[in-house]
Amino acid sequence: MGILKTPAFAGDTTQNKVLMTPQIEQDTRAQIAAFLPDAISTALTSYKNFYDSEAVFETAKDFSAHHAAYKAAIAHIELLIKLARWADLPDGTQDADKDAQLALLLASAQSELEKIKAQETE
Repeated sequence: MGILKTPAFAGDTTQNKVLMTPQIEQDTRAQIAAFLPDAISTALTSYKNFYDSEAVFETAKDFSAHHAAYKAAIAHIELLIKLARWADLPDGTQDADKDAQLALLLASAQSELEKIKAQETE
């Protein structure tokens, strides 16, 4: 992987841009495919446990902190789904069971996000 200096905008300023070779991109996708099922499963379980907990707020600050943590959990799940899409996963390069597991987890995560968004608009 090389680093290329390119103009960030008109002027003399430069920013680093990482060039990914096909092999590095393939290796990165394989690493993502390996960790993504556990990451999604953990994030969903954590979110559900957090959501189902009986939170008691003694102050507005407590409520605000709880709300911020809730939003962070949702954002984490959204980012994992986006990462899977970026990596075109599942892509059929793993065994069928792993691809099926990942597809099921992604569908579950997407379904959970849709429920959350529906509740937010009520």
